[in-house]
Amino acid sequence: MNLTVFIIDDEGPVRRELKHLLGRIENVEVVGESPSGRAALPDIRELEPDLIFLDIQMPGLSGLELSYLFGDLPKKPLLVFVTAYEEHAVKAFELDALDYILKPFTLERLRKAVDKARRFLRLDAAAAPQAPAPGQPERRIPLYDGERIVPTLPKHIFFVTSEEGKITVHAVHGRYTVKATISELEARLVPHGFFRAHRSHLVNLNHVAEILPWSGGSYKLIMSDRERTEILVSRYNAKDLKVHFEL
Repeated sequence: MNLTVFIIDDEGPVRRELKHLLGRIENVEVVGESPSGRAALPDIRELEPDLIFLDIQMPGLSGLELSYLFGDLPKKPLLVFVTAYEEHAVKAFELDALDYILKPFTLERLRKAVDKARRFLRLDAAAAPQAPAPGQPERRIPLYDGERIVPTLPKHIFFVTSEEGKITVHAVHGRYTVKATISELEARLVPHGFFRAHRSHLVNLNHVAEILPWSGGSYKLIMSDRERTEILVSRYNAKDLKVHFEL
C-alpha cells in the first residue's frame, strides 16, 4: 500500500536526511515537511498524511504539545517521534505514538517504522465497524482458563487489557487469557461496540457506567464490572469516544 508521510523537525539537515532515506523505501511518498508544528497544521489538515515523523524538542510548540492537537483532526495521523533523547520514550508512548526513533537514524530503522505503520493501517481498515448481517448469529470468542476453553459472546466481555505481552479478557464470569493479540481481538470486536481506549486497553462501550472528563481534554471510563474498573482514554482516541457518545 502507498504510504503518505509528513516530516516536522526544526533542523533542516534532519528533514533532508529523513526525506532522502524515506525516498529509498518502496511505496512511501513524502507529501510535505515543516520546521515547526504551528506552520505544519494547515498542511496536515489539507494533505491528511498517513504518518508523521515528529521531532519532540522544537522551538515554540513542542512535538509532544503538537501531538495533542492531532486528536481534533478529521483523519488522525500515525505518529513516529524522532529525537536524540531516550528519556522521552515513555511520554511518547503514553500519547499512543506508533514508534519512537533515536537520532541518528538508519534506513533499516526507518523501514521498520514504515512497515509497522502499514501493518497498523491494514488492521485499522479490517477493524472498521460493520453491522452483522441480518439473522447472522453473534460469534463467540474462545477464552481460556488453563486448559478449559470458554466460548464467550462479545456482549459478555467488559474489557481487554495488555500488560507486558500478556492479554487478559475481563468477562462477566471471570478473567481469562486468549490466543490472540489485542489488535487481532480489536478487529473481531469493534463491530460489536468495542473501542480502543488506549494501546493497552480495549473496552466494550456497552459496559461503560460513567465517563469522567480528564486532563488535557481526555476522559476516564468507569466500567460496569464488579470492581468498577477505571480506564483512561488516550488523548489520541478521545475524539472517537466523543463521537460515539455525542459528548
